[in-house]
Amino acid sequence: MKGMHGLRRFAMGLATVTAVAACGDSSGPKGNDTIDPAQAAVVGQEAAGQIADIASDLTTLNASSGGLGSGLFAPGAPGSRVARIIGRSLPSQYQAQFAAFAAPDAECLPVVSGDTLDSDLDGIINNVTLTFGPGDCAYQDSLGNGFAVTGAFTLQDTDGGSTLWGFAVDYANFRVLFYSDSTSAGYEFDGGYDATVTAANATANQNFITRWRVNGNPVLRADYAWGVTFLPDTGSLDPGQGELQSGTFDITGDYSWSGNFGQADGDWSFTVSTPTPLHYNESCDTDPELDGGQVRAAINGRNNIGFTVDYGPGCGQETVNTFDTNAT
Repeated sequence: MKGMHGLRRFAMGLATVTAVAACGDSSGPKGNDTIDPAQAAVVGQEAAGQIADIASDLTTLNASSGGLGSGLFAPGAPGSRVARIIGRSLPSQYQAQFAAFAAPDAECLPVVSGDTLDSDLDGIINNVTLTFGPGDCAYQDSLGNGFAVTGAFTLQDTDGGSTLWGFAVDYANFRVLFYSDSTSAGYEFDGGYDATVTAANATANQNFITRWRVNGNPVLRADYAWGVTFLPDTGSLDPGQGELQSGTFDITGDYSWSGNFGQADGDWSFTVSTPTPLHYNESCDTDPELDGGQVRAAINGRNNIGFTVDYGPGCGQETVNTFDTNAT
């Protein structure tokens, strides 16, 4: 794996990030005890997107340097889920602001603290915090279109002992606002995420919140508190190969959704499991790189009602389906 070419370039690469940290905790009403196919299509697709991001983060071990399309938030790097979340939800009217935000020469110069070395040259800095104060990462053109970033981001390399490749990331009040002279779209991201690869397996734990706002009004929130375990089909794991071999993912934990934008209005809390482990196929060339398995999300307190995300039989095929075992 390649080492980063320097902290300043790494910091500028953070300009590709477009998700931000929320204030508050994960509490709140989770009152819906039914879900229809149209609601499940929206709620389930967000969960499926996050699952695809986890699979990519764990199976493609690459943290090379650069700006958009490379760097920490490149498609195969540990922080890539942040860029992907916003990439699939940013309204089209803010594409110009996003382009300015993601440009390699964007004026994003956070305050840097901690250990900025990459001692093992695996592309992950030892332990560094980047803090974005007002004006450290902001842009506005002559028409009143722009973006602003605030908050902090910490990255820690966790290699050592039996851990062959690992990282931990934490976000604190990390926010991005895209705006024009009359509208705005705000993205908030808070919480932690870690991944560990040993010779036997790869694991990840996520406990974070994402929020989306339009003109300051909340439109949806998703909470993830789940763990993921990857086991190879054959052999041992070797991060030095840059990509893990085919294998299976098991997911357990909780997933919550609150929506207020006309497609999936309401509050749901689900228990997540994989009755059939998800199968990652290293030969897949379409996302998600899964060709089998099922995620089951059952509404808390109503274990017989919820939705599934079914993968396969081919690469990149996923279907969201509702279930109600009491239905006649």
